[in-house]
Parts: sequence; structure tokens; C-alpha cells
Amino acid sequence: MMTKETPSRLLPVKGAYNMRDLGGYPAADQKHVKWRTLLRSDDLNQLTDTDLDYLASLPLRTDIDLRGKTEVSKSPDKMPPTTTYYSLPLEAGDMSDMQHFDPNRIPTILQDVYAYIVRSAQDTYATFFRIVSNEQHAPLLFHCSAGKDRTGMAAVYLLSALGVDRETVIQDYLLSATYIKGKYDFIVKRFPQFEPLTTVKREYVEAAFQVIDNEFGGMESYLTRQLGVDIEKLRKIYTE
Repeated sequence: MMTKETPSRLLPVKGAYNMRDLGGYPAADQKHVKWRTLLRSDDLNQLTDTDLDYLASLPLRTDIDLRGKTEVSKSPDKMPPTTTYYSLPLEAGDMSDMQHFDPNRIPTILQDVYAYIVRSAQDTYATFFRIVSNEQHAPLLFHCSAGKDRTGMAAVYLLSALGVDRETVIQDYLLSATYIKGKYDFIVKRFPQFEPLTTVKREYVEAAFQVIDNEFGGMESYLTRQLGVDIEKLRKIYTE
């Protein structure tokens, strides 16, 4: 008897480093997150025609872009023509502009960034969840430039809402350290002191969890009260 093969978490595309699937994780009520339904990624401007054909075959219906306006104008998304595009700008610094960063303070700066996202980007993520909560928008993809920080927090919120345990959520977040590495090798080679800026570390996302727990009463309270998430509806759509 043949068993069903588990899909690959990293998607088979050549034009993105960090495009991966949130499927398969154990979720609430002894269910799992559906495969090929929730995708996260870095930039999409280098996708090949073969990549676009693959995404169209899923069929991908929605592209949620969390990049700032300048990032979008420099590197507009490539997507299958049947995909609906949503721009939810979260402004971030330009990683190529290094003179603004004291390398000794990067870990602290990034922890502060994650705390800031939790406190100050609630309207954007509330809009994100309104889009995600429409079953007609799935399968969907959300992304930023590196697919690690703004996208990372979107995935943290989304997986948490689906009932994925915190350690698994963190481990998914940390996968970006592996997949995104090649994208910024040119920066690390030239400026090795800036390596912490080009990756993810546990302490970054834990700074977000600390704010959520200490200031907003925990993740479920934050999702429902601050972001307006209908947790049960999301679980009906994205778990099986």
C-alpha cells in the first residue's frame, strides 16, 4: 500500500530563497495545518516563468505584500495573472544602507523592532487577518523583502491562531536563518559585523512574545482583542 508523500516545506522555485509552506504543523483539536494553502516568502521580483506556472497550478489566489512603498517600487512582484495583489506596507530600513547601524547594537535594535511591530503595527496585521480569513483568498502567499521579520511575525501570529505550539512556531521562524543565508552572503562577506542584521535569532522573536505576554495578556488575547482575529473561523479554513 502506497503512503501519501509529505510535501516539501521549501517550495520548488528558483527565483526566491525563502518561499516555504506553513503546512503540516500539528494544530488545535489534533489537526494539522493544511499543505499548499499558506505560503510565506521573500522578494518575488525574480520569479521565473516556471515558478509562476508552479504557483498558478496550486492555484495561488492571493499575494499579500508587507513591504514598504519604496521596496515595492524598486522590486515589483511577479505573480500569476489570476492572483489578487494586496499591499500592506510596513516600512523598514534598507539593509544595503549600512552606515546607519552600529553593529554592536544590532541584536538590541532588532529586539526593539520586534517589540515595536507588536505594539505599533496592529492595524496592518488586523487587515492581514481580514484578508486571510476569507476562504476565497486561499491558497495565499504573504511576503516582505527577506521573508524573515515582517513576514516572520505574520507567520507567528497565523500559526499561533491555528493552535500550533509556541516552540514549533519559533522553530518555523528560525528556518529563515537557513534559507535566507545565500541571499545576503554578499553583505556578510563585505561587512561580517552586520551578519546579525541579515538573519533571524531566537531572541528577536522572543522579544515579541515578551511584549505580547506582559502587555497584552498572552497570544490569544492579543490576536482576538488587538487584531480582531476569529480564531475558530481560521481553524476551519486552514486545518484538517
